[in-house]
Amino acid sequence: MNDLQKSIALLFARKGKESLTEREFVFSASMDLRWFSPREAQRLLDAGISGGYLEKRNGSIAPTFDVGKAELPLDYKPGREILDHAIIKQPKDLFIEMVEQIARTKSVPKREVVSKVNRKQEMLGIDVEPAVLLVACDYGLRVDQDQLERAESNVLGRDMLAR
Repeated sequence: MNDLQKSIALLFARKGKESLTEREFVFSASMDLRWFSPREAQRLLDAGISGGYLEKRNGSIAPTFDVGKAELPLDYKPGREILDHAIIKQPKDLFIEMVEQIARTKSVPKREVVSKVNRKQEMLGIDVEPAVLLVACDYGLRVDQDQLERAESNVLGRDMLAR
């Protein structure tokens, strides 16, 4: 079992749950266990998902392996190098991706799309990710579950950092 799996196993074992919200995972790795900063804990979560050790299920995350098989000392703490090895190819920023998709499919200048997103954001007092998804809907585009989850993860990640 590699260090990433061990870290995931310990997080779930300490919580005594089969699934956690992303927020619980990040909070546990950063605030409860004091392993990492919230941003680094988010990287740990992203690495677990991209590595196939975690999967998203109905708005929560769950390990894809038997966490009970992990034999860890009570004082286990992953080294910082786990984050170096856990660097994953970051998906294109959701905002940029959605602006490009809207501009391409609706033959609208990107400037116009960005302007509409800014207005929506100001009008509703919301973060940029939900605003761009709403603008996409205004243009008649379908927003999929992955895009919703990415927006939620970005917003919650910033919320955790602000605390």
